[in-house]
Amino acid sequence: MTLTERFFDKLSSVMKNKELKDRIVFTLLMFLVARIGTHIPAPGVDIERLGQMTADNDILSYLNMFSGGAFKSISIFALGIVPYINASIVFSLLSVIIPRIEEIQKEGESGRSRIAQWTRYVTILIAIVQGFATCTFLRSQGLVTQTNLFSFHLTTITILTAGTIFLMWIGEQITISGVGNGVSLLIFLNVISGAPSGVLETIQKMQHSRFLIPVLILVALLMVAVVSLIVLFQLGQRKIPIHYVGKGYGRAGGVGDKSYIPLKLNSAGVMPVIFASVAMMLVSGVNRFLPTLVDRLYSSFGSDTISKIPTASAVKVWITRIFGNESMGYYLIFALIIIFFSFFYTAIVFDPEKVADNLKQGGGTIPGIRPGTETVEYLEGVVERITWGGAFFLAGLSILPPILFKAVGLPVFFQGTGIIIVVGVAIDTIEQINAHLVMRDYKGFL
Repeated sequence: MTLTERFFDKLSSVMKNKELKDRIVFTLLMFLVARIGTHIPAPGVDIERLGQMTADNDILSYLNMFSGGAFKSISIFALGIVPYINASIVFSLLSVIIPRIEEIQKEGESGRSRIAQWTRYVTILIAIVQGFATCTFLRSQGLVTQTNLFSFHLTTITILTAGTIFLMWIGEQITISGVGNGVSLLIFLNVISGAPSGVLETIQKMQHSRFLIPVLILVALLMVAVVSLIVLFQLGQRKIPIHYVGKGYGRAGGVGDKSYIPLKLNSAGVMPVIFASVAMMLVSGVNRFLPTLVDRLYSSFGSDTISKIPTASAVKVWITRIFGNESMGYYLIFALIIIFFSFFYTAIVFDPEKVADNLKQGGGTIPGIRPGTETVEYLEGVVERITWGGAFFLAGLSILPPILFKAVGLPVFFQGTGIIIVVGVAIDTIEQINAHLVMRDYKGFL
């Protein structure tokens, strides 16, 4: 059976499964609602000037990508799902720092429901803060067309916060009644929605260059290679053999040679990239805020004091070199944050002690490794080694494309972070669809 035949065979199986088909249709309808919201602007903003400013500013372009183009028009979904991701990061970190939160998470469905409710409350608070920061930024840039600033702040913050809450609800509904993780799929939708306009904008910038066609072909080949690497890496596994009592390793002994623990090379999936991308928005905010703070501090001193210490302009240059979006310091910080979240999220999703305990209760052992503490230490060592590889792979793929494009003087055709998110979420969604199809087959046998 060829690849095309297998694809259409899977598609036919999906169409025959009513429950799965309904879930896919529901997910697509939620996508439509999310896209419609990005085109409903909040009042009182000069959208044309903001759109031009967003196109010329790397930080604003990054925010615009995660909002699916909603930020450049300050639509009701301008904040996107970012406040919810920030809240999730907060509780993920608190679960490590505060043992009580970790205990609540282990209480089962009731514990997870409590954490989810607290996450919603924190999302609202973060959305209000980010909405206020957005209003302050718009006012500082002279983009506010309303004369009553209090009314503008109140209206805009309310609209942006409500938009984030609605997106959070859409994400949860997709997770419950659709296919895949709702929040990840919304980010996936926002990233791919900006791809066509990004390609057209790049072509327009290079339309008078004689190297346009060769460069486009080279970029297309590079993208195919990158996507292939991501797919191979996301599906790659480290198989740890398992021996169960009473079962040999040979084919005559049963299933001993077929039993193993599949450890993904990238257990954390795309979450480290998503978390790190959101964290870098804070770093970009530092780059924008610190020079202004330096100016205010220096203006508060007298002329004698200023003559004895470095000038404010020199300090601003140093800050930009460290935190600027095109600096090596920025990319280094980005890579380090991805590596940190790779280990952090892997520690959350994989518990060596629980796996070792399940093996012990089921009569399974790893050949050459004693049950109990020795098994836990062995699993921890294996996971740590493969996580290093996964972390460096994600970090390298996230920062290398923009560095290479800028080094050769070309506009950035695609962001590594965007491709990782799109491919990773697509793979996870396909795996969930396959799981639904397998469940249907099992039901058929029963």
